Amino acid sequence: MREIGPIGTVSRLVVAPFLLYIAFVDGPPFAEGFEWGLRWYDLMVGLLLLPAIMLSIGLAARRFAPDGVRFMGVAGMLLNAAVLVALANPYTGGGAALFYGGTILIAAARGQAGCEGTVLSNWILHRNDQIGCPTFTPIDVAELHFRQSRVEAPAATPEKP
Repeated sequence: MREIGPIGTVSRLVVAPFLLYIAFVDGPPFAEGFEWGLRWYDLMVGLLLLPAIMLSIGLAARRFAPDGVRFMGVAGMLLNAAVLVALANPYTGGGAALFYGGTILIAAARGQAGCEGTVLSNWILHRNDQIGCPTFTPIDVAELHFRQSRVEAPAATPEKP
């Protein structure tokens, strides 16, 4: 069952290519100095290290929180934002962009709400851990609220003369 609607899906499909562009390309598009910017350590961080860390966290969560982790409030979003800021440096930035760009595409395809960092561990471990995403959680919450308000609205009935 999809947890996100069409707006959440499209927003992810817009952001993911931008992150992948940051990971793969060094320099502005179509510039004279355009060159591929993916380095070996970006691959290690984005395809091995970050997925392994998130899978390890998912395994720990399975042991200590068998019903799933729900860290969706302001504190969860702030913690997630702090992790993103910490990863935005010359050593891990390309790998983080590769990891998050790929997992955002997977989240869009699977319809998973919450943090894209949990997409792989949730998929592999058959869980639904949720951590607040500062970018997409507000979109998902607003879209869910809008969809629920439309469903709960009473249907207009014609008046009898």
